[in-house]
Amino acid sequence: MTLSIFVPSRARIDENRIVFSSGNMVTALRDGCLALQIPDGLDLAPGKKLAREFYLDPITYSNLSIGYRGFRYRSDIYFDREHFQTEHILADELQRKSTFPTDVNSMCGKMHDLARIVLQEILFDIGVSPLLWNKVTDSATKGGGIKWFAVNHYRPNRQKPGAPAHKDTGFITVLFCEQPGLEALINDQWMSIEPIGGYFLINFGGTLELITKNLPTKVNAVLHRVKQCEFNPELGDRYSFAAFINPSASCDIFQVSEDGQEAIPITSVEEFLRNFNKQTWQDNYSDFGITKKQVNTLSENNNNQR
Repeated sequence: MTLSIFVPSRARIDENRIVFSSGNMVTALRDGCLALQIPDGLDLAPGKKLAREFYLDPITYSNLSIGYRGFRYRSDIYFDREHFQTEHILADELQRKSTFPTDVNSMCGKMHDLARIVLQEILFDIGVSPLLWNKVTDSATKGGGIKWFAVNHYRPNRQKPGAPAHKDTGFITVLFCEQPGLEALINDQWMSIEPIGGYFLINFGGTLELITKNLPTKVNAVLHRVKQCEFNPELGDRYSFAAFINPSASCDIFQVSEDGQEAIPITSVEEFLRNFNKQTWQDNYSDFGITKKQVNTLSENNNNQR
């Protein structure tokens, strides 16, 4: 069945502010996502190279591929999803800095900075008191929290769905993909989200949805999936990569009061994540995406916060 195409609101970052060229923040928060222009000077070539090579054998005669291949042997960060086409690596900040090439880490830092700016803008726009930001985000608005980076490869030889229907678990996701296949539930209807050249797709996550549930303006976390992907002779196998900012598993998830001035804990992050893993992937990776608090590092590019 051919799905209708969904076109998200489009925006860019201008002096640490979100400026919309189509749609608006209210629409984006309702949809659970927006398209964000990739800033000038942000080189995505290292991420594309990693996504196209991480699953390949590490033996290579090219120095240019050192550090990009052989990740199927890294059981700490590699995940083979037996029920889906996707295989991926998921690394937190400490893991990626000790593992990935410098160019990849530089790109990741800039993507996480974009996520932080988007999170700040949302909290400000919907009326969450800045006095609560550190508490409810595990200091993610100041560069804290857990900064994940994921790279996905969709194996066309597997006759299975690409990835299951799910909501991202954290606050903000900055996703890059350039092949079709992503689908999202918009207004109770599954729709296709086509790649937009020159833009990231920003997804809002389940933790942010829970935090804002009682506010007059709420954040919806978009339910999305990837359909079964075929080999594309021009583009090759489908791939994607994404930067996420999440709270650590040492923290609680909070809910902000209707006036935006108070926050109470409603569940632990660890319990929330374990339930997500059990319901979504239905495999043996019960600890997927569960990391305790790390040494807090400020934004890698030292952008000033609001």
